[in-house]
Formats: sequence, C-alpha cells, structure tokens
Amino acid sequence: MSPGKTICTAQILVLTLLFIGCSKKAGDEIDFGTLSNSVYRNEYFGFSVTLPKDWSVQDQQAQRRLMKKGAQLVAGDDQNLKAMVKASELQTVNLFAVFEHPVGSPVAYNPSIMAMAEIVRELPGIKRGKDYLFQARQVLEAGQIQVSFPKDYYSERLGGIEFDVMELEISVRGKTIKQKYYATIQKGYALCFIVSFTNDDEAASLQRILNSITYN
Repeated sequence: MSPGKTICTAQILVLTLLFIGCSKKAGDEIDFGTLSNSVYRNEYFGFSVTLPKDWSVQDQQAQRRLMKKGAQLVAGDDQNLKAMVKASELQTVNLFAVFEHPVGSPVAYNPSIMAMAEIVRELPGIKRGKDYLFQARQVLEAGQIQVSFPKDYYSERLGGIEFDVMELEISVRGKTIKQKYYATIQKGYALCFIVSFTNDDEAASLQRILNSITYN
C-alpha cells in the first residue's frame, strides 16, 4: 500500500462494536439526513450542521467504502475482530462524511469530519458517551494499528448537548494523525462525530464546523 493510501485509510478508523442478538437494524429506524445549501439536517436526532461549501461531501456508497477500508485496517488478520466488524455493520448508520479535499488528492493530509449512529438500546451498560467510547477503545487497542490515547475522556457541549470526547493519535510513516471522537446517547443510539487532523490549523477548521451544530 502506498504512503498516501496508508495515511488516508488510517484516518478513517471507525468505532466497531459487537452487538449480538439485536432484533432490529439501525437503518430501519433512522434516516440518513439531508444536505441542502451546505447544511446537513437530521430530523430524527434533531440537529443541523453547516459544512464548508468547498469541502468534498461523500455519498452513502463512498461512505460505506471508506468505513469498510478503515474497519479492515483495524481488524487485519484477526478473525474475531473481523466478525465484530461484520456484526456492527448491521447496527451502524453513516450520516455524513466530509473531507477538505476530494479523496485521493495530492495533499500531505486531508482533514475530515464524519458522523455516525450505532444502536445501543439493548446494551444497558452504555448509559452515556464515554461508556460507548470505552468499548470502542478496547476494539481499537486490540487491532493491528498502533493507537495512543494522550488524555482521559472529557466532555464538551455541541449545540447545547453534552458529548463525551476521546482523543487518539495514530503514527503512520512518520506522520501523526490525530482524531477526536465525540459521543452522546440519544434515542437508544450512540451519536458520534469524528474529526481527523494533523495540525492546529486543521483542528481549528474542524472546530468551526463543530461549533455550527445546532439542535431544534
């Protein structure tokens, strides 16, 4: 795999949990949301977010490809993790994914923000975002990618709603990729925003997007 593809794939590590015995698929309940005039809206969760007009929005098919690549990178040859990834696909809805540049562009790094929701209502131990992030961390630490966690969980408010935050760093070919996972529990789902960046300027651009989140 080329350095560019390795870095691109590493940045899309996803939250992959095993939910056995859930009787209903996530996609049977919630919608993918709508995008109009650079504003993404999701009626089910009641939020909207303004996305930069010149950033590259991924359609549902592209999102599924990206998530599949990221999950494969996490699982590697571990058959147990592969099974976990497969099971989680039925419980996860990709809401949106936006990159600063079209995927594959000749840039040193391509900052991104993604949103996803995973059904957790049949897991009573997951009461808030950090409970979900704890489980996600276990999966990431068991994967083949070397991931570090520079600080403990903390909380931030997005659109007036409290989200728990997990920070992680991934070293790929001499470059440190940073990610922040924001998670909250709403309507039996873990609603997550994931931002990926390498420097303060990229982080500031992504923070402006997060600051645009509003709830009805």
